[in-house]
This record gives sequence, structure tokens and C-alpha cells, in this order.
Amino acid sequence: MMKKYFVLSLCAIVGICFAIGTSLFGSQAVAQAPRVPATPGQQVNLIDVSFANEAAQAGVGNIMLGQLALRRSNNQTVRNFAQAEIQEQQGISADLNRIAPRIGVTLPTTPAARFQAIMSRLSQLSGTQFDTAYLDEGGVNAHLEVAALFQRETAFGRNPELVSVANRSLPTINQHFTIASQATNYRFAQVPRRYNDGQSTSSQ
Repeated sequence: MMKKYFVLSLCAIVGICFAIGTSLFGSQAVAQAPRVPATPGQQVNLIDVSFANEAAQAGVGNIMLGQLALRRSNNQTVRNFAQAEIQEQQGISADLNRIAPRIGVTLPTTPAARFQAIMSRLSQLSGTQFDTAYLDEGGVNAHLEVAALFQRETAFGRNPELVSVANRSLPTINQHFTIASQATNYRFAQVPRRYNDGQSTSSQ
């Protein structure tokens, strides 16, 4: 009989220890789970936060490239494109800056590192070579990148204001991509020119 009571008591102690351990582990897991900042009443997920940050960085970078084009290019088509691109990005930036505080996001104010590298390279070019390189990067590549970013937000974003910004912007993004691709005879997934060696050459 004593042995039976001993076994029952031991089982009870093990059960209590297991329950306490499970509770502590569960609390730790909850504490370590990533949290998406949002003010009351604002729906937001990680895709929204990523979209806001990446779109803001792309905007700063593309405005920077556009301003460089206005300073260096004498080609009116390129200048018109750069001005339209600056206006596009300024409009998106205004929307993002209005929405960001409501969802608890602090937007970056500097471009991604790749824009600094591109600026450095473009600054070494002039004339027709600069014009083509700017349209390749600030026109074709930039709009391929932002189109994917904005399409992802429209498909998977949760915040209705950010989704609306993405939806409104996509037609302009498509228009600017079309203009740049026609001006440069762009063909998808091909690299017709190089600018790293100071000479613009066609790929074979």
C-alpha cells in the first residue's frame, strides 16, 4: 500500500513540474514571437511593413537618380522621363509618410546601398551613354523592381491604405516602364549593354 501511495505521489509531482515547465516555455515563446507595430484600429502585417520600408527606400533612390539626370542630360526625352519619375516618387512618398505613423513604422530617409553605387557609376558617364544608362537603370530596372514590390502588396498586404497606394501606383509604374523599355529597346532577361569598363558594348 505504501508503495502504491509513493508511486501516485511521484506521478503527481512529475505532472506538476511538467505543467509549470510548459507554462514557462509557452510564455517565453509568446515573448519571443515577432510583433508588428500598429496603432489601435490599424490592420498591418509583415508584408505591409516590408512594403512601406522598401517603397520608401526605392522612392528616395529613384528621386536621387532623376535629379542627377536633370543635371547631366541634355536629351529632352530623358529629362521629361526624369521629371515624371520624380513626381511619381514624390507622390508615393507623401502617401507613405501620411500612413506610416498610423501603423507604427518609421520610414527610412536614405536610399539602399545599390543606389549609391549606381549614382557613382552614372556620375562617370556623359552624353548618350549617360542617357542610355539612366533609362536602363532608372527606367527599366527600377520599374521592374518596384512593380514586383507593389504587386506583392496588392496581393498579400493587409493594410487597406497601403494596398490602395500600391493599386493606384501600378498603372503609372507600368507606363514609365513601357516608355523606358521602348526608348532602350529593352528585351526581358537580356543585358545588351555594359557600363563597368567605360565603354557601352552590345552583348552577343
